[in-house]
Amino acid sequence: MKSNRTLLASLLASLTLPALANTFSTSIGFDYSRGDYGTGTTSETWYVPLVGKYETGPMTYKLTVPWLRITNPSVGPDGEPLPGGCGKMESGLGDTVASVGYAVLDGSQGGVALDLIGKVKLPTADADKCLGTGKTDYSAQVDVAKAFGPVTGFATLGWKKFGEPSGTNFDSPIFASLGFSIPVAALTALGASYDWRQKVVSSGDQIKELTLFVTQKLNQNWKIQLYAVKGFSDASPDAEGGLLLKHTF
Repeated sequence: MKSNRTLLASLLASLTLPALANTFSTSIGFDYSRGDYGTGTTSETWYVPLVGKYETGPMTYKLTVPWLRITNPSVGPDGEPLPGGCGKMESGLGDTVASVGYAVLDGSQGGVALDLIGKVKLPTADADKCLGTGKTDYSAQVDVAKAFGPVTGFATLGWKKFGEPSGTNFDSPIFASLGFSIPVAALTALGASYDWRQKVVSSGDQIKELTLFVTQKLNQNWKIQLYAVKGFSDASPDAEGGLLLKHTF
């Protein structure tokens, strides 16, 4: 899921940068995925998110505005089923995602970091072009991270309420992630995470994905993350890869 990998990069950044009272950062990413999603026809998705994040005290505010290009649209960038009947290739503005997070525990002195996060997906994508469902989605999640010596473990548990286009009956799935990162050099970390989500429709499948990533801090203000993904279900891509470049002001 693109949203979880964006979260992953943000989480790693928060664990490796000094805590500041007020911090603003911007990120731009590029993600490519392909798969048949159980349809027998290969679909390709190019996903380019622009992310703005503001942190003040225990609060974090984030806005993600993506551009999409999808061939043979069948599944959206967050794994939601899309309406059929669109062209062989569609592109344009994707759905905007706004989120607010509250740090219940800040992980100081080797303790547990725990964030409560609420998200709203606004239907800014053109549903007639199969770039989104045309409905508003809501989600809530808990993020936990803890350092165990040089290794940082992290996990997510959440719930999502999909908006339902006419003629659909989407479930409200639970989703979860579990992963770790470990430094391999002064400015470099490697890691892996496993993402899972319940099925959205009764005839669909669960999301099951393994992500491998490397995060490189370029200097005090710049950081880049590269990742590769392997899906293990019809709701996940067969293969996926991307990068996220982040600048902190």
